[in-house]
Amino acid sequence: MRIVFPDGAGCVTSPADLEPLHKLGEVEFHDGPPATKRELIARCRDAEAIILDYSMMDAEVLAACPRLRFISFLGIGYKSCIDAAEATRRGIVIANTPDYGATSVAEHALAMMLALTRHVGAAHVSMREGRWEPGRFRGMELRGKTLGIVGLGPIGTEMARLGAGIGMQLIGWTRRATPDRARHGLALVTLADVFSRSDVVSLHLSFTDETTGIVSRDLLSRMRPGTWLVNTARAGLVDNRALVAMLERGDIAGAALDVYDEEPVPADDPIRRLPNVLLTPHIGYNTPEAGNNMLRISIATLEAFSRGERLHVVN
Repeated sequence: MRIVFPDGAGCVTSPADLEPLHKLGEVEFHDGPPATKRELIARCRDAEAIILDYSMMDAEVLAACPRLRFISFLGIGYKSCIDAAEATRRGIVIANTPDYGATSVAEHALAMMLALTRHVGAAHVSMREGRWEPGRFRGMELRGKTLGIVGLGPIGTEMARLGAGIGMQLIGWTRRATPDRARHGLALVTLADVFSRSDVVSLHLSFTDETTGIVSRDLLSRMRPGTWLVNTARAGLVDNRALVAMLERGDIAGAALDVYDEEPVPADDPIRRLPNVLLTPHIGYNTPEAGNNMLRISIATLEAFSRGERLHVVN
């Protein structure tokens, strides 16, 4: 089997990390993303299996890879990078790596929530620029406030644990609202209630056809003035034009974002200039612990495929 990493992988830190794959076939590792689609196709053309970071495997790229039978996506939101319908039509199996970084992402969401509500980013910039403005940065104590969690899979559940740990009241909504999802003192409520009752709303839903745009203009409008939104999940969950308009008007206090409609974020994107927004460049998953888990799970999916089995297959 010819196994190709066409765009590098931050979870691969040394050649030794790839040793398990050499037992399955020839491994070709490219240290970094291709500069163009043509270069991506050149790297992938003869691959039978691809371990994909963030390059776009659209219909054109898939058509140029006649031997390809398996793609392991390093992460969860494979639909942001792979034309899943076209891959399925061509008989290409897609797997992802669920649960690899629940703690890492939840801790980043917690860090963003704390930094946002205490204006840590803006205060840091103010100090760097030589100002002393203690009266400008009045924060909000989170103990006793309501944290609304949207999505109660592994990341959302971990976020609930962390929120409970700092004394927040927890409410949440999930697509599969079974009693076992209500952990750490969390109360299951409707999606509308999460937005209307929370002081902070944190998004942890998977990005699927069902959840695309689920955080609509109407849902956002239910948030009270003085409340905050944290999104470390996927930008496509949210009507971001409506969110920007609300932030510009001051309808909500602010937002912390780690994910965007276009990545990298264009220089003229209005989200860059809003003073009540905290931005990080899609790094919630980026820890050594999560990287080790991601690579381990990805290799396991390919090992299963080589045996004719299915592990974390999504199509």
